[in-house]
Amino acid sequence: MNAGSQDLKRAAFDGDLDTVRRLVESGVDVNATESHGSGTLLNFHPHITEYLLAMGADPNRQANEHGASVLAGLCYVNQVECARLLLQHGAVPDRGRDETLETPLHHGLAGDAGVELVELLIRHGADLNAVTKPGIVSCNFYGQTPTRGETPLHRAAAYASMEIVQRLVDAGGDREIADSDGYLPYHWAGWHRRSKELVLLLRPW
Repeated sequence: MNAGSQDLKRAAFDGDLDTVRRLVESGVDVNATESHGSGTLLNFHPHITEYLLAMGADPNRQANEHGASVLAGLCYVNQVECARLLLQHGAVPDRGRDETLETPLHHGLAGDAGVELVELLIRHGADLNAVTKPGIVSCNFYGQTPTRGETPLHRAAAYASMEIVQRLVDAGGDREIADSDGYLPYHWAGWHRRSKELVLLLRPW
């Protein structure tokens, strides 16, 4: 990534549309990335994201510093509008971090995802029963926890609201898929001392 691309990335992150537009019009590549894949789209500003996508930014090309897709990064911080724009421009709803097979939904449920974001991913065809590759340290959870072959419903059982858990179950989240250690979302809910109502919702029998 050259100096112009660095300036564009910085202006995008700052939400400075005038500078972004000037740099793009001068010929700076909207798809230029750092060696690890980080580029302009992980900026958290809908007006910047909309402009960059209109100018040809590829929503599936860039990543964050951990190798997770831009969509996954946006889902982690519950940036609904930027995520919506990426999905409207062809972002793959299940491409998160290739190394761990975590999807954007996995990332969101380990972070701050709200009901609106979860419903957005569901509408765009997110796989509610995608399973992570076990035994690899996730870039979520402060880099301290390995993946365990869990589905999004496992993570929702541990961290999400009752409304999100209900929405996932209603949309086809499978309560009977076990993680790599044989544990169900029901067990995860119990370990995390969730409400009785939530635990019973996840009970598969």
